Amino acid sequence: MKKSINMMIAMRLIYSIFKSFIFIFVNIYLWQAGKSIQAVAVFNIFNYLGATISFYMANVIAIKNLKFNYIISSLSFLATFGLTALLGENIVDYAIVIGILGGFGDGFFFFNLNSFQADVLDKDEMDKFMSIIGGLNKASAIIIPIISGIIIERYGFIYMIDALLVLLVVQLILSFKMPSRHIKNMGRFNIKESFRNGNYKKVLLTNTTKAPYKQFTIMANSVFLYSLMASESIIGLLNSAFSIISIAMFVLYRYMLRKISRKKLMLFGAAASSVVLVLLIKPTFVSFIVFGITIALGEAFFSTPMVGVQLNTAKNYSNNESEMLGNLMLRVIMLNIGRIIFFGLIYFFYEDFKSPIFILFLIYNLISPMYTYWLAKEEI
Repeated sequence: MKKSINMMIAMRLIYSIFKSFIFIFVNIYLWQAGKSIQAVAVFNIFNYLGATISFYMANVIAIKNLKFNYIISSLSFLATFGLTALLGENIVDYAIVIGILGGFGDGFFFFNLNSFQADVLDKDEMDKFMSIIGGLNKASAIIIPIISGIIIERYGFIYMIDALLVLLVVQLILSFKMPSRHIKNMGRFNIKESFRNGNYKKVLLTNTTKAPYKQFTIMANSVFLYSLMASESIIGLLNSAFSIISIAMFVLYRYMLRKISRKKLMLFGAAASSVVLVLLIKPTFVSFIVFGITIALGEAFFSTPMVGVQLNTAKNYSNNESEMLGNLMLRVIMLNIGRIIFFGLIYFFYEDFKSPIFILFLIYNLISPMYTYWLAKEEI
């Protein structure tokens, strides 16, 4: 068991390195190359469509061997970054293809990760595992944004892509070394039955209600911030600093759990996550710094533990493996519905900070964390 957990943590750590690059610099590159936010929206919409489809495909493959999913995920990301390096600024014309390939990388990887979390870990192990993962992810995100920003400004975007391709080859090699494991059944879920159970329905809804908040904060620390600063190196430095703060917040959360209940800590994190959005009403460089610090607190005290609650609920409201996998699929569908709606609105309505849709996002996200907490509080 310990070896399996350590291998899973190592794979997740490598995954987080290039995902932190995608969240910040790929979005910025698409925005620059396309001269508008539409290319960013298209990439992300098809990324999440690809992730939804591949999550189901991963279930089919997992009946044979879960290891194949890791291999396919690595190959998908290699294709994503390889095409990005090959196409250069023409990537905008292929945003759909790049998005789908990246989504396949996500879907195949997260099927394995989520099934492992829900099937193997109990509630306490889940909370510890999620905190370790969160802390290590932020540790990896300290160096990558700084290095990425400097390399992009001095040498160009493609040079950083080439470096990440080497890392993805390492991940592919590790994929072959993952322990062989398989599942026995295809996931099965009944939407009508799922929404008939009050508490389970509420937790399912948290996946959709919180998804736009997460995407909005990612955009805030990449494209929105770049529109103010226009400097990859400064953005990289700031995101690295936020990662250091996040690690401290995860450590603090684990320490506070000894003295205060999870429910109270998550309520505090949800409140902080809500209030911080006020800082973006009139965004400035200073407000973005305070925003990033407070978001780190909210992620450690609320967002990451909430994922554990969602996965535990998927397991607890299942009678067998087939139902558990089906509940995980339903969770992914609900999650990606929220993400796709967000980027659909971005595509059609967003122009700049003065756009009405930006104000609507602020209002929604001021409410979203506390509402999400209220929906899930009985299962926390």
